[in-house]
Amino acid sequence: MKILLVNNYTEYLNSLNESLAGHDVQIQTYKPGVRFRYQDKDLVILSGGGGEGLEIHDEFKRGKLWHEDQMKFVLTCPKPIIGICMGFEVICRAYGANIKKLDKIVKGFVEVKANEAGTEIFGKKNLKQFESHEWSVPKINSFCLEVLAESSTGVEAIKHKTRPMIATQFHPEKGGTLKLADLL
Repeated sequence: MKILLVNNYTEYLNSLNESLAGHDVQIQTYKPGVRFRYQDKDLVILSGGGGEGLEIHDEFKRGKLWHEDQMKFVLTCPKPIIGICMGFEVICRAYGANIKKLDKIVKGFVEVKANEAGTEIFGKKNLKQFESHEWSVPKINSFCLEVLAESSTGVEAIKHKTRPMIATQFHPEKGGTLKLADLL
Protein backbone atom coordinates (compact mmCIF):
# COMPACT_ATOMS: atom_id res chain seq x y z
CA MET A 1 0.00 0.00 0.00
CA LYS A 2 1.26 3.51 -0.84
CA ILE A 3 0.93 5.77 2.20
CA LEU A 4 1.49 9.47 2.73
CA LEU A 5 2.48 9.97 6.37
CA VAL A 6 1.98 13.60 7.35
CA ASN A 7 4.42 14.08 10.21
CA ASN A 8 3.08 16.53 12.79
CA TYR A 9 6.46 16.38 14.55
CA THR A 10 5.51 13.17 16.31
CA GLU A 11 7.86 11.89 18.96
CA TYR A 12 6.82 8.38 17.85
CA LEU A 13 8.06 8.45 14.26
CA ASN A 14 10.16 5.29 14.76
CA SER A 15 7.13 3.41 16.11
CA LEU A 16 5.06 4.60 13.12
CA ASN A 17 7.74 3.44 10.68
CA GLU A 18 7.93 0.04 12.40
CA SER A 19 4.13 -0.29 12.34
CA LEU A 20 4.07 0.50 8.62
CA ALA A 21 6.90 -1.86 7.61
CA GLY A 22 6.15 -3.53 4.29
CA HIS A 23 4.25 -0.53 2.95
CA ASP A 24 5.56 2.16 0.61
CA VAL A 25 5.58 5.15 2.99
CA GLN A 26 6.43 8.71 2.02
CA ILE A 27 6.89 11.05 4.99
CA GLN A 28 6.00 14.69 4.55
CA THR A 29 6.62 17.00 7.52
CA TYR A 30 3.72 19.37 8.06
CA LYS A 31 4.07 23.13 8.04
CA PRO A 32 1.61 25.83 6.97
CA GLY A 33 1.47 26.22 3.20
CA VAL A 34 2.67 22.67 2.48
CA ARG A 35 1.38 21.03 -0.70
CA PHE A 36 0.26 17.58 0.31
CA ARG A 37 1.66 14.94 -2.09
CA TYR A 38 -1.21 12.45 -1.88
CA GLN A 39 -2.21 12.00 -5.51
CA ASP A 40 -0.58 8.59 -6.09
CA LYS A 41 -1.20 7.33 -2.54
CA ASP A 42 -3.77 4.81 -1.30
CA LEU A 43 -3.96 6.24 2.22
CA VAL A 44 -3.02 9.36 4.20
CA ILE A 45 -2.01 9.13 7.86
CA LEU A 46 -1.92 12.27 10.01
CA SER A 47 0.53 11.60 12.85
CA GLY A 48 0.52 12.70 16.44
CA GLY A 49 2.54 15.69 17.64
CA GLY A 50 4.63 16.22 20.73
CA GLY A 51 7.91 17.11 19.10
CA GLU A 52 8.76 20.58 17.84
CA GLY A 53 5.40 21.29 16.21
CA LEU A 54 2.66 23.53 17.52
CA GLU A 55 -0.56 22.50 19.27
CA ILE A 56 -4.09 22.50 17.88
CA HIS A 57 -4.98 26.02 19.08
CA ASP A 58 -1.61 27.66 18.32
CA GLU A 59 -1.34 30.43 15.75
CA PHE A 60 1.75 30.79 13.58
CA LYS A 61 0.79 34.31 12.63
CA ARG A 62 -1.97 36.59 13.85
CA GLY A 63 -5.37 35.05 13.10
CA LYS A 64 -4.03 31.95 11.30
CA LEU A 65 -3.86 28.61 13.07
CA TRP A 66 -0.75 26.47 12.59
CA HIS A 67 -2.91 23.47 11.55
CA GLU A 68 -5.42 25.45 9.46
CA ASP A 69 -4.09 24.20 6.10
CA GLN A 70 -4.17 20.62 7.40
CA MET A 71 -7.80 21.07 8.51
CA LYS A 72 -8.72 22.31 5.02
CA PHE A 73 -6.88 19.32 3.53
CA VAL A 74 -8.92 16.94 5.71
CA LEU A 75 -12.14 18.43 4.38
CA THR A 76 -11.15 18.07 0.72
CA CYS A 77 -8.77 15.09 0.44
CA PRO A 78 -10.32 12.36 -1.73
CA LYS A 79 -8.16 9.59 -0.18
CA PRO A 80 -8.83 7.50 2.95
CA ILE A 81 -7.41 9.17 6.08
CA ILE A 82 -6.28 7.84 9.45
CA GLY A 83 -5.66 10.42 12.18
CA ILE A 84 -3.59 9.70 15.28
CA CYS A 85 -3.60 11.99 18.36
CA MET A 86 -2.81 15.39 16.76
CA GLY A 87 -4.26 14.00 13.53
CA PHE A 88 -7.41 13.09 15.49
CA GLU A 89 -7.58 16.63 16.89
CA VAL A 90 -7.10 18.14 13.41
CA ILE A 91 -9.96 16.03 12.01
CA CYS A 92 -12.26 16.79 14.94
CA ARG A 93 -11.50 20.52 14.77
CA ALA A 94 -11.99 20.56 10.98
CA TYR A 95 -15.51 19.21 11.53
CA GLY A 96 -16.34 21.69 14.30
CA ALA A 97 -15.64 19.78 17.52
CA ASN A 98 -14.52 21.65 20.62
CA ILE A 99 -11.10 20.74 21.92
CA LYS A 100 -10.10 21.57 25.46
CA LYS A 101 -6.84 21.49 27.35
CA LEU A 102 -6.65 18.91 30.13
CA ASP A 103 -5.46 19.79 33.64
CA LYS A 104 -2.47 17.51 33.14
CA ILE A 105 -0.80 15.52 30.38
CA VAL A 106 -2.10 11.97 29.99
CA LYS A 107 0.77 9.58 29.26
CA GLY A 108 0.66 5.81 29.49
CA PHE A 109 -1.85 3.04 28.99
CA VAL A 110 -5.52 3.85 29.65
CA GLU A 111 -8.80 1.97 29.53
CA VAL A 112 -10.86 2.78 26.45
CA LYS A 113 -14.47 1.63 26.00
CA ALA A 114 -15.80 1.09 22.50
CA ASN A 115 -19.51 1.64 21.92
CA GLU A 116 -21.57 -0.69 19.69
CA ALA A 117 -20.28 0.84 16.45
CA GLY A 118 -16.69 0.79 17.75
CA THR A 119 -16.98 -2.81 18.93
CA GLU A 120 -18.15 -3.79 15.46
CA ILE A 121 -15.15 -2.08 13.84
CA PHE A 122 -12.47 -2.97 16.42
CA GLY A 123 -13.76 -6.42 17.34
CA LYS A 124 -13.56 -5.62 21.06
CA LYS A 125 -15.43 -3.48 23.56
CA ASN A 126 -12.63 -3.01 26.12
CA LEU A 127 -9.33 -1.66 24.87
CA LYS A 128 -6.12 -0.77 26.66
CA GLN A 129 -4.28 1.85 24.61
CA PHE A 130 -1.23 4.09 24.95
CA GLU A 131 -1.93 7.82 25.19
CA SER A 132 0.29 10.88 25.25
CA HIS A 133 -1.69 14.11 25.00
CA GLU A 134 -2.79 17.24 26.84
CA TRP A 135 -5.87 18.04 24.74
CA SER A 136 -9.25 16.36 24.75
CA VAL A 137 -12.42 16.23 22.69
CA PRO A 138 -15.14 16.03 25.38
CA LYS A 139 -17.90 15.23 22.88
CA ILE A 140 -18.63 15.20 19.17
CA ASN A 141 -21.41 17.45 17.99
CA SER A 142 -20.80 17.04 14.26
CA PHE A 143 -23.34 15.53 11.90
CA CYS A 144 -20.41 14.02 9.93
CA LEU A 145 -18.47 12.24 12.68
CA GLU A 146 -19.50 9.22 14.71
CA VAL A 147 -17.98 8.39 18.10
CA LEU A 148 -16.54 4.86 18.32
CA ALA A 149 -14.88 4.87 21.74
CA GLU A 150 -14.35 6.98 24.87
CA SER A 151 -12.24 7.07 28.02
CA SER A 152 -12.30 9.09 31.22
CA THR A 153 -10.71 12.03 29.34
CA GLY A 154 -13.17 12.15 26.43
CA VAL A 155 -13.68 10.82 22.94
CA GLU A 156 -10.97 8.35 21.90
CA ALA A 157 -11.99 7.20 18.42
CA ILE A 158 -14.20 8.52 15.65
CA LYS A 159 -15.08 7.74 12.07
CA HIS A 160 -16.59 9.84 9.35
CA LYS A 161 -20.13 8.76 8.51
CA THR A 162 -19.75 8.91 4.72
CA ARG A 163 -16.03 9.13 3.95
CA PRO A 164 -13.21 6.60 4.55
CA MET A 165 -11.79 8.38 7.60
CA ILE A 166 -11.06 7.08 11.08
CA ALA A 167 -9.07 8.66 13.90
CA THR A 168 -7.89 7.86 17.41
CA GLN A 169 -6.80 10.11 20.26
CA PHE A 170 -4.61 7.23 21.44
CA HIS A 171 -1.46 5.95 19.71
CA PRO A 172 -2.08 2.53 18.09
CA GLU A 173 1.51 2.59 16.78
CA LYS A 174 2.71 2.30 20.42
CA GLY A 175 0.92 -0.98 21.05
CA GLY A 176 -2.07 -1.92 23.07
CA THR A 177 -5.19 -3.89 22.27
CA LEU A 178 -5.65 -2.14 18.93
CA LYS A 179 -2.63 -1.92 16.63
CA LEU A 180 -2.15 0.52 13.75
CA ALA A 181 -2.26 -2.44 11.32
CA ASP A 182 -5.85 -3.08 12.52
CA LEU A 183 -6.88 0.31 11.08
CA LEU A 184 -5.18 -0.04 7.68
